[in-house]
Formats: sequence, C-alpha cells, structure tokens
Amino acid sequence: MTTIASESAVQAPTGRATDRAAVALSLLCIVHCVALPLLAIALPVLAGVGEMEWVHWVFAILAVLASGSVALTSASARRLGFLLPAGRGASLVVFGLFAEGFEIDEAIPTVIGGVLLAFAHWRRLAA
Repeated sequence: MTTIASESAVQAPTGRATDRAAVALSLLCIVHCVALPLLAIALPVLAGVGEMEWVHWVFAILAVLASGSVALTSASARRLGFLLPAGRGASLVVFGLFAEGFEIDEAIPTVIGGVLLAFAHWRRLAA
C-alpha cells in the first residue's frame, strides 16, 4: 500500500534549503559589491578579484536560479508577497550585469536586488 504525501511535506525541506541558499547567494552578491572594494583598498591584490566579470555572472546566475527554483517548486512561493520582491530583486541583479553599458554603477542595482532577494527568501523562511 502506498501513501501520497502532501506537496508541502514533500517539498518543505528542499524549499527551505533552497531559500537558505538564495539568502546566502544574495548576501554574497551584496558583500562582493560593497565589501570587496573596501577590502581592495586595504589589500590591493583583491582589486583584481573585484574586477573579474565572470564572478558577477556566476553570482547572478546562481541567485536567479535559486529564486526561480523556489518559485517553480513551492506553492507557497507563488504568492505576491514572495514574487514581487523576488522578481524585482532578480531583475535588478540581472540588470546589474549590463548596468555599465547604461553608465550606471553596477553595484547599485545589484545591491538593491540582492537585498530584495534576501528579504523575499528570509520572509518566506520566517513564515
């Protein structure tokens, strides 16, 4: 005899782990944009790391994939309270990749987007 578990019982551990990963990735984006330039002043060897374009792409892709994964696999994430800040945050993180082409400092949309993503996932974890 087989039993069918509810969607929330099956996806809760994975969803919570993905939410935690998304918060961590968002915070890494923020630290990369804010703290790394300050550390580069103290330790010039870190200046090269801050300028590596692939680092921005990796953080952005992982953050957006983690958030998208939560939104696609968890019914509780398909609510406006999560989708609005997470969607706007993900959009800003991606826009940060192209911001320099619009003569905008990439740190501004990336940090705001990272904060919105972290907030959305943190709020979902706290619920």
